[in-house]
Order: sequence, then C-alpha cells, then structure tokens
Amino acid sequence: MRTITSDQQILDRVQRIIAEVLRIPLDQVTPDSQLGENLGAESLDFVDIQFRLETDYEVEFYQDIILDKLTELLTPQKLEENNKLTQFGAVVLRLRMPEVDPIRLQEGLPAVGFETLYTPRTWVRVIKELLSARPEECPNCQSDQLRITKPSVLSCQKCRTEIRCPTGEECLEAWGKSVAESLPRATEIK
Repeated sequence: MRTITSDQQILDRVQRIIAEVLRIPLDQVTPDSQLGENLGAESLDFVDIQFRLETDYEVEFYQDIILDKLTELLTPQKLEENNKLTQFGAVVLRLRMPEVDPIRLQEGLPAVGFETLYTPRTWVRVIKELLSARPEECPNCQSDQLRITKPSVLSCQKCRTEIRCPTGEECLEAWGKSVAESLPRATEIK
C-alpha cells in the first residue's frame, strides 16, 4: 500500500499550493521562504494551505497551538514565560523546527506566531512525519493491501478492517515524549 513519496515530490506540491493560495508566481516560493515574513501569508492563508495539504495527502495536522501542547508534554519545564520564549523553549522549538533559521527561535523572542516562520520545508517535514506513521500492514491479517478511505483511516482490502492512522496531535505527542526523555532539564541547559 505504501506509496513512496519523495521529499522533492512533496516539496513541489507544497510550493504549488502556497503559490496558488497566495496568488504569487511559483518561482517566488523557495523551499526556505518564510510564509509570513517573505511571502506575506496571513492567518486565513495558513488555514487554506493546511486544508489543501490535508486534502491532498489525506492526513490530519495538529490544529491547536504547538507551543501549548509541547508545554503540556514537557511540564514542569517552562517553554515560555511572560509571553517570551525561555532558553528551554527555544531549544525545544529549534529541535521541532530544524528547517527554521535558529536565530528566529531564540530565548526572549515572542512565544506566539510561529506559523509565520513556516517554510515549505516545514510542511514537507510534517507531511513526511504523518505519512511515515501510517501502518504498512493490517494488524489483523498482516496484508499490505491497505487503502486510504478517509483522512487518517485505512481500510484493509483483504479483511475489511478499518485502521486508524496517527493524527498530527498523536505524532506531536510521540515526538514530545521522545524529546522529554532525551533533553536535559531547563536548569541544565547553558
């Protein structure tokens, strides 16, 4: 069932969607263009881009504020204080968004509006994360004859079992838990 989609194929599609939504020439959308600062995307543009990508790839992105979810997962560590990134928060966001210039994710910067820093590569990373989290075979009959029937749901063509795929929230939770186990406590970060 698993169709191998290369990073370049996803990137090409992401760039086309961004150009369509923002009504700009495709050549203005580079892999590292920041959607907000470089391309002028506004909040409704982000919603439209996300909706089109979810539809194209039949996935479900995380819908809420990522920093809030990571704070919940990494408690008692503080990712922000007085609406500013803490040193620990900056480290976590740089790990979560490696495609963003680390200068843009520093201690003391505002702890809101990170979607404006998204680049086409950000969308590629998240799509790949969601696609790679999908099961490759049916847990009941081990068939690899799986077909997407709706976002985040596969159907086994052999035994007709419906298989739920991890959502963006579940992938973010898994990532947050793995980071919590590997990162030093905020007091140890220098």
